[in-house]
This record gives sequence, C-alpha cells and structure tokens, in this order.
Amino acid sequence: MTAIDFMKQTLDFIHRGFRGAPDGLSEEQLHFVPEGQSHSVAWCMWHAARIEDLFFQQIFQGKPAEWDTGGWAARTGLPEKGFGTGQSNEDARAVRIGSLDEFRAYQARVAGLSSAFLDSIGEADLERQVKVGERTETLGESINLHLVIHLNGHRGEVNLLRGMMGFEPVLLNQGG
Repeated sequence: MTAIDFMKQTLDFIHRGFRGAPDGLSEEQLHFVPEGQSHSVAWCMWHAARIEDLFFQQIFQGKPAEWDTGGWAARTGLPEKGFGTGQSNEDARAVRIGSLDEFRAYQARVAGLSSAFLDSIGEADLERQVKVGERTETLGESINLHLVIHLNGHRGEVNLLRGMMGFEPVLLNQGG
C-alpha cells in the first residue's frame, strides 16, 4: 500500500463516519452541546468539511474553496465565513445546519474533489512544500496532520456526543 493509498483509505473511513454522524438524531440532538468546551455533532460535521475543502482546494491547489464557489452557505444555512478554528464558544454553539440535505451534498462534493486530487498526484508530490499560515510543511505532512489525524479526532468527538445522548457510535476505529 502506498502512502497515498493509505491517505485515501483513511479519508474514506472518516467520510463514512461523518456521513453517518446525524443518523437517527433529531435536529435538537444534532445541535446538542454539552457543558464545557465542547461542540455539537453539527459543528463537527461542518468544521470537518470546511477544513477539508480549505486544505484540498485553497492550500494544496491554490483554487477557491468549493464553499465559496458553490454558494453553500446560503444553501445550508451555515456561516458564510470561517471554518471553526479560533471560533469563540458562543459562535461555535450558534452553528446550525439549516438544510441537512444540502449539507450532505456539500460533504459529498468536497470528498469527491479531495479524492480527485489524491488520484492526480504521485508519491513524489507528497514532498512538495505547502504554506499553512506562517509555517511550511510537506504536502504529506499536511494531509496527515490536518486531515487524517485532526478530522479523525473530531469523528471520535462525534461518537462521544452520540454516546452521551444514548446513540450508538458511528464507525468505531477499524483502522484506515
């Protein structure tokens, strides 16, 4: 298995987890935020898709984010600007998915664009330097740190939230 194959397999696992995250939840449960510094299932889903879009489209390819070109904020009822990082607790608690069907379409579009990008590169491309904020890292490091590891952590957060509300987890860790 190549590094790119591993990344694709792991991202597919994460995508399946986020697609299943709202299954069986009411709108209130989808937006439930427990006490403390936590998020809702809806916030985790939004943040994950926005981060993936930002990295694969803007940072890795220098293209506009699908969020901006597809008019997804208006279609989903979610904030036009931002993606969750550095957001206040109050703003995070206010994130509400207005149209779950439209949001699912956005998730699918982002996953498809990410997969197409990974299909278009070779192992040597993983050594290409990318600028992330003030840092520079390789494309491979960036994909693993900001997408594979980070998003899988939020998938785990979704399972914790679902468990707190008495629901089964979505995709327990099964490996990549």
